[in-house]
Amino acid sequence: MPRNSRRKSGTLTYHVVIKGADRQLLFEEAKDYEKYLEIIDYYKQECQFELFAYCLMSNHVHLLIRHSPKFPLETIFRRINTAYAVWFNMKYNRTGFVQDGRYFSEPVETERYLLTVVKYIHFNPMKAGMETAPGVSYPWSSYSDYQNEIAGLADTALVLNITGGLEEFQALHATDSEDKCMDIDQFRKRLPDDVAKDMISEVSACHSATDFQKLSLVARDKNIVLLHEKGVSIRQLNRLTGTPRGVIERILAKHYSA
Repeated sequence: MPRNSRRKSGTLTYHVVIKGADRQLLFEEAKDYEKYLEIIDYYKQECQFELFAYCLMSNHVHLLIRHSPKFPLETIFRRINTAYAVWFNMKYNRTGFVQDGRYFSEPVETERYLLTVVKYIHFNPMKAGMETAPGVSYPWSSYSDYQNEIAGLADTALVLNITGGLEEFQALHATDSEDKCMDIDQFRKRLPDDVAKDMISEVSACHSATDFQKLSLVARDKNIVLLHEKGVSIRQLNRLTGTPRGVIERILAKHYSA
């Protein structure tokens, strides 16, 4: 079946999502996140694009970019994906795809939607239970680039100009909203409970919620993080392991702020 044509942006601005192939993690440790950002920084210069916001999650990436007419989106992400896949496979002595074969994109045509996407991207870690508010502890998003006076990877001038400055930018992020943007959940089915149960059993060697609750706190926390990164949702972890949702969110927040 032929693929649907991508929707084109008249402003050359796109919200892009890249996900790991077959639910695979894109990032195993901090150095992997750092390497990905290095590659983005290199190709920003090489392919002459602007990056208004980003967030690297363990199994997917959000980027808000405006490309130049000289370098189409396809060229940019072919180079970025190839560079990271080669490095990742060499590091972990593996072969095969790292990212899903096709990046996903949606056009961003208005200033209003640009701000919606910026906010949506920065709220990703909080909604995954990794921090209590944007920029509090999660290190792999562009929110800190807006907070710091020293220039970072993100190109912050346009967004700050639209909002009216840093205080207004912070106010934009002070409360969550119901605005929806393209996200990874659109491109994958949630794990069925029976699959999640099998995964919990395989990872933790626990065959029931009662078994899981008998784990030491160290083992429990380690398994919660690993299972969440493999695609088991917070809600499923709560139901299938008997661990309170608030505890799960604190475990994840502590892990990603370490």
